[in-house]
Amino acid sequence: MLLRSVSTCLAVLVLLTPVRRARACGPDFPPELLSDRLGTMAELPDGVFMLEVSRLMPKPADAFLVVESVQEPEGARTGGGARETALYESGAKAFHTGNWQEARARFLEVLTLPIEERRRFSTFAAFMLGRTADSATEARLHFSQVRELVRQGFEDPLGLAVASLGEEARVLLKEDDDAGAIRLYVEQAAHGSVSGQASLLFVARMLALDEARLRKALREPLAQRLLTTYAWTRAKETVWVDGEAQSSPMPRLLEALAAVPGLAGADRLAASAWHSGRFDLAERFAGQEKTALDAWVRAKLALRRGDRSSAEQCLAEAAQGFPEAEDWSRIGIDEHPRRPRARVEGERALLELARGDFYPAAEHALASCSWPDLAYLAERVLTVDELQRLLRAHASDPAGRCAPELAFFLWNEAHDKTDADLNTRLRVLLGRRLLRNGRGQEALEFFRGTRWEEPARKYVEALDRAQSAWSDVDEAQALYSAAQLARTQGLEILGTEVTPDWGFMDGRFDLDAWHKEWEPYIEPTAARSVLKDVPVTTEAEKVRFTTHAPPHPLRFHYRSTAADLAEKAAELVPPRSQAYAALLCHAARFVSSTDPERVQRLWRTYVKRGANIPGVFQFGQSCPEPDFERVRNQKLTLQWPARRLSTLAMVGGGMLLPVAGAFFFVRRRRRETKSQGGGQ
Repeated sequence: MLLRSVSTCLAVLVLLTPVRRARACGPDFPPELLSDRLGTMAELPDGVFMLEVSRLMPKPADAFLVVESVQEPEGARTGGGARETALYESGAKAFHTGNWQEARARFLEVLTLPIEERRRFSTFAAFMLGRTADSATEARLHFSQVRELVRQGFEDPLGLAVASLGEEARVLLKEDDDAGAIRLYVEQAAHGSVSGQASLLFVARMLALDEARLRKALREPLAQRLLTTYAWTRAKETVWVDGEAQSSPMPRLLEALAAVPGLAGADRLAASAWHSGRFDLAERFAGQEKTALDAWVRAKLALRRGDRSSAEQCLAEAAQGFPEAEDWSRIGIDEHPRRPRARVEGERALLELARGDFYPAAEHALASCSWPDLAYLAERVLTVDELQRLLRAHASDPAGRCAPELAFFLWNEAHDKTDADLNTRLRVLLGRRLLRNGRGQEALEFFRGTRWEEPARKYVEALDRAQSAWSDVDEAQALYSAAQLARTQGLEILGTEVTPDWGFMDGRFDLDAWHKEWEPYIEPTAARSVLKDVPVTTEAEKVRFTTHAPPHPLRFHYRSTAADLAEKAAELVPPRSQAYAALLCHAARFVSSTDPERVQRLWRTYVKRGANIPGVFQFGQSCPEPDFERVRNQKLTLQWPARRLSTLAMVGGGMLLPVAGAFFFVRRRRRETKSQGGGQ
């Protein structure tokens, strides 16, 4: 037997998602808070209706089974005694043929059997008596009986006790007892029933469109909480009636809720009012219920008033109020977690940044588990010393706190568990930064234990060999080895996590261009308008962003570094040699797709000073390996005659010196003799 409530739930699940403006299909990026800072401050994330209504009341003490799968549990209709099985099956057969009176008679007979003979099918019979009842009163009596039987220990393999709550609530809806129906649906939802949660959504939608029934239902606090929850979590949805979109009921609903004295769910109403740009209502109801959501709303309102200090205090209160694991992500919609506590920490980071307190901002970004935001601060804002201090102070991610967010980085088969470890990601980021700054030996410590340890070590060793080389050729060969590593492993050992390389997306996408492309589609909300004058950055941050930039501003900047090394190596070998031409060719190849102007400059240099290389050779595309051995041999051949001439010159010079000295001595003596004779 498929329960009617289950069938209804499955049929309408596609309607549970609000209709909103959405981007076209495209790549999946992890959420960022710092890329659109005004939007981050203006937006108050909406909760998840299904989650919120499941806790409108505490979880019931009755541990009723919930069965809402399409397929019934195996063996659910077996295991009863002979008499109860025969009677129930006879009643079920009569029900399906439309003979309800015969069916009711058989179900009643099941319930008159001795207790020990009807343990299996008593709940079945009572449930079916409720469905075939002649009156609302009788139906409610039997549905209530189902739950009482389960409490007494009768078997319930189909979860009929929970289903009976929804069936009884439906009876009350037909009797226009909306508040009574809400109570039963809320109890059903509190047991974990998706059917109960979906039913509450439909009741809330129905009441929002029917002003008379709405005002009557709002006399009950539980109904108030349901409707404020609906207004907060579904504020942006489009409501469809008979296949046509209706004007949003939210403005009217907000006014009706605002008119209720001592409203239950004031924090949700304040949040909904902020969404809707009704800042007067938000101010009026904020502070009435001391919850984490209320503190979040008060933080937004404080920013609107220009009171940053109060905003920071309220955000700290909100962060403490939300459980660490609470997640507002929606099944089938959100590809990433939407943990409110992490989001609040991200907003705290934003406020610290706007004040110029960079290290505290990084600590809050760390608590937010948003790797793009943390990477931006660690790479472009913090100094190296500050980043090292951050690593020492937060040497681990306790209990995998950020595992839900970092799971995104395991999408590729080439990734491993280190990609989902926040501390490892920070260490590697620091290693790359040190390597870009020429602090190779320090950098190696932060690559240790990762799959990038070996290429980083080889790169540092190649640069060290170049620095300590005894000859130009050895230095050039070492520089070329470093250039090859920079080109082939550059993203991993030299690349930036954020702009310009976007390493956290494996360099696949240019998020600068992506953000610029979607900027015209940003919705101009009322909240954005009232916060537009709130400062979101400082000159100090801009200076640091520029100061900590990689050596080249181009995307895939490490390719330019590889070209630098190859070009420097070319300067160390004879211009007309094969190695010279090959090195210039490789330098151009390294930047062929990123810096065409440099390719042209290298080509002109090659034409002017390089040698023609025989064989297949396309400058900047297909390049031979530089023949360093040939250069060494040529230098030795050239150096030996030069040394012989130098030796002969030194020996000849040494022999001529005494002769020249004697000649000048004799000449001087003759002049002196003549002078004396003339005087005499």
